[in-house]
Parts: sequence; structure tokens; C-alpha cells
Amino acid sequence: MRGFCPESAITTRAFNPASRAEPHSGCGGRDMHVSHPVSPLFFPKRARGGPGQQSPISGLGPGTMVLTIEGEMPVEWLAPGDRLLTRDNGSRPIVHITRLHRTPEGLPLPAPMAFLRGEIGPQGVLHEQTRVAPGHRGLIRHPEVAATFGCDEVLARFGEVSRRDRIHHDPRMGGLTYHLILMERHEIISAGALWVETTDPAMAARLDLPPAVRRNTGLLDSDADLARHCLSREEAKLIRKNCPADLSLLELLAA
Repeated sequence: MRGFCPESAITTRAFNPASRAEPHSGCGGRDMHVSHPVSPLFFPKRARGGPGQQSPISGLGPGTMVLTIEGEMPVEWLAPGDRLLTRDNGSRPIVHITRLHRTPEGLPLPAPMAFLRGEIGPQGVLHEQTRVAPGHRGLIRHPEVAATFGCDEVLARFGEVSRRDRIHHDPRMGGLTYHLILMERHEIISAGALWVETTDPAMAARLDLPPAVRRNTGLLDSDADLARHCLSREEAKLIRKNCPADLSLLELLAA
């Protein structure tokens, strides 16, 4: 795991499509796909905030396991060109990874939210601890979502849909780094057996990305789409208010 590096707040790795290897394959030589009942719709985005607004820091925290076509790997091991299993579009390559030790503006990172080994997630018992930035979005699926927004699934920031109001410091974590995975478009991937977003257009716009990365991702396009409707803070709080008080955050997440 990486700690704070005083010489540089940001470490970047980019995928060069000119040196792209043949796609990994599995299951009898075919690209592996994730089966699910949701159509791969892309909602018109609220991709960037208005003047003076800045998106919260997103990213996957230390030790989080990410599902690739070769199995789960720690996020620290991932590199551009690795293929991740997405919820909507089969296996897709990582275009770029930014590893943040401080915010792009040089400020300290917000403390992560942690889902602990042994907790019950939407796909069963969590086998690994998963850390995410409070501003990172998870995939929410609940009858209240359908009743309120007219769609089965939405994305919401973990910190905005959580009832946790205190930070629990983890002395075992070491230095805090957030790993921001950029793909050709906004995707939904599996991290720690939870469905979460990759870097969205608003966060990508805050990063100092190499020109080659800017050319090879559509995230910076003015009409960039989001993988699902993304709840505002007010919408997330409304969902929490209307759900049963004893419903845990993990029970809100999509299987």
C-alpha cells in the first residue's frame, strides 16, 4: 500500500492503445461477461457541477479487491490495459489509473468508509475489507428507488446515503491512497463484491491527465453520459429517509 508522498500528490499510469495486447479471454476462449437483468442504459448525465461547484473526491481505498477477468486483484496491482468485468458491457480495459495521496488541489484526503470482512453484503458475506472514499458511488437497488425515480437502479455516493456519522480510524490501514480507475466511459465494476462506479466525468475533469489519456477516454466530452442516474445529495437523503430505519447501507446495494 502507498502512503503520502511529499514530492508528488498524484501518481498516474496510462494505457497506450498503440501497445494494446489481445483481450484476455475466459470461459472457453470468449470474453467473460456478467449476467444481470438490467439493460445497459446510459442516463443523460449531471456530469459536471455548476460554476464554483466541485465534485467530492471519489476513489477506491487501500486493499480493495477489484474483479478482473483473471479474478479479484488488489486495486494496487491494477495497471492500464487490465480488463475489468463491468455490469453492463462485459470486460473493458482500464485506460488510466490516478493514485491520489492528496486532493488535486493539494488538500488532505477525506477518511474512507470501510465495509468490514464478515459483514453481510448484497452477494453474501464479505470476505475482504473494502474501503471507498465517501464521495464514491455505489449501485443502489431498492423498491423505494423504483417508486421515487421510476428506475430499478441508481448510483449514490456512499457518504450521502449512509447513516454513519462518525469516522472510525483504522490503524492497520497505513497511508491513505485513493485509486481512481478511468475507462473509456463511466462504468459499473465489482469492488469487494459490491457494485461501484469507475471515475465519473466530473472527477476526471479535476485530474491532470496526460494528452494521450484525454484522447482515449470519452469522460471529458461535453456530452459524456453516466452509467445510471446519479442521485444528488438531497435525493440520497430522501431515499434514506423513506427507507426503514433498521435497513443497513449494505442492504440498499444491488446484488
